Order: sequence, then structure tokens, then C-alpha cells
Amino acid sequence: MYHFSQVVKTSFAGAIEQVTASLQEEGFGILTEIDVQAAFKKKLGQEFRQYKILGACHPGIAYRMIQADDKAGTLYPCNVVVQEHEDGRVEVSAVDPLMMFLMVHAPEAKAIALEASKKMQAVIARLPAAAIPAIA
Repeated sequence: MYHFSQVVKTSFAGAIEQVTASLQEEGFGILTEIDVQAAFKKKLGQEFRQYKILGACHPGIAYRMIQADDKAGTLYPCNVVVQEHEDGRVEVSAVDPLMMFLMVHAPEAKAIALEASKKMQAVIARLPAAAIPAIA
């Protein structure tokens, strides 16, 4: 699987706050925030559910990966999606850095990516899970 996901027991705004705090606890910062709902409305005139993409980066891991391969920056940031489904469930999904960095062939890249993957798994695991399983 290329992502980690969890339906959370909170509102959309609460999920943004909680995932931001969880990312910070693992040493990630948010570099970008894309409001997909607003973008689709502005660019396409289309209504869309609440959906935000947070571009997260762990500076130490990013530094080491770019040291290993100077083109690895093309894969940054690690995206985390917070979305509200039509039935009201709020889901948080994060890219698995291990899957993302498999194409970096530097010898140390896999170990760095595995460290990032464990941190991102911890981010998602820290969120308050709802009783409903994540959407596949």
C-alpha cells in the first residue's frame, strides 16, 4: 500500500489540528497547505467536499536523503490528506515515504526512507480512530 489511512473521531477542523500536532511530535513541519475544495470552486466552478493536502517535511530526514541523492528533492514534500467524506466521516491519509523513495537508488536511501515511514506510521497511529475502518 502506498499510504497509511485512518478514519478519525473528530471534525474536519479538529483533524487538521490533530494531524498537525502529531506531525510536529514526530519532527515534521508543514511546508504547504492546499485547500482542494477552494481550488476546485475557483478554478472549475465545481463544488467539492472538504479536502486539504498538507505538504509535510522532516528536515533531518530530508537533508540526509538529499545528501544521498541530490534529485530526491523532486519527491518532497510528503503529502498528508485530510478529507471529509459524503457520509460525514473524516479520514486522514499520508503517503508512505518508503514507497515514495523506492526509486532513489543511493545505498543509504532505503534505511532513510524506512525511518521516515515509521515516523509517518506513528503520526497516523497517534490520531483518535473512529469505530469505522478507513476507506480503501
